[in-house]
Amino acid sequence: RPCKPPRGTLRRTLMSANPASRVVGGVQAVVGRKCKTLLFDLDGTLYPDDNGYVQHIRQNAESYMHEKLGIPLNEVSEVRKKALALANQTVRGLKMQGYEFDSDEFVENMRKGEHLFMVPDPEVQEFLGSLPQSKWLFTNTGEGPARRALECLGISEHFEGVFGADFMGDISKPQVEAFQKVLDHIGAEAATTVIFEDSLKNIKSCREMGMGTVFICGDDPEQGVGEASSGGNVEDLADVVVYKCSKEQLYAKFPA
Repeated sequence: RPCKPPRGTLRRTLMSANPASRVVGGVQAVVGRKCKTLLFDLDGTLYPDDNGYVQHIRQNAESYMHEKLGIPLNEVSEVRKKALALANQTVRGLKMQGYEFDSDEFVENMRKGEHLFMVPDPEVQEFLGSLPQSKWLFTNTGEGPARRALECLGISEHFEGVFGADFMGDISKPQVEAFQKVLDHIGAEAATTVIFEDSLKNIKSCREMGMGTVFICGDDPEQGVGEASSGGNVEDLADVVVYKCSKEQLYAKFPA
């Protein structure tokens, strides 16, 4: 895959990272002994971005934009992509472009059909169950669709709560203010928090705050590696780079 980092580079990056992610050895190589809190993104992080659901919700969004907002079919894809690039969240990005609509209606239409694509993954379930830290979901979509997704994935029991668009209001990831709002609400500190993300924009903000960062490398051309500037090395942008939230991935990177 295009973002696969050299193992030696990854180990050096990890060893120089903040205390939340510097202990080499299996899962502890990521979370570290001082880590108390884990934040997880949803799309492309707790399920693969190539299972069809991301493409499905983007098609749903474009259909809504054409039918309800009157955007011509030959323009709708570019308008949606611009919205995502502007705010890392389609709703906010569209409103930044001057479109007015019911946000809840848009999100419900966009996210419907998750049960057709999301199924429990034993590796992800085992991975989450192996981590004793407090775990929270933090996503740019609405809390309702996010909770339904967790149910479909069979991992709701592992999370103490869900933070999404309703909680954030007029802000969203990758704004530092959005991450800080979540940390303040749960009483956590950046220095003892690790985030699992598939967005390099979000990873960048979290590293600036002092969090440990785990980048889930996928194939989405609009997010993830697609956000990296030309010539940039992904392994230089996150403490750890893996392709899936699984114990196998982490042990492969940092054997005992």
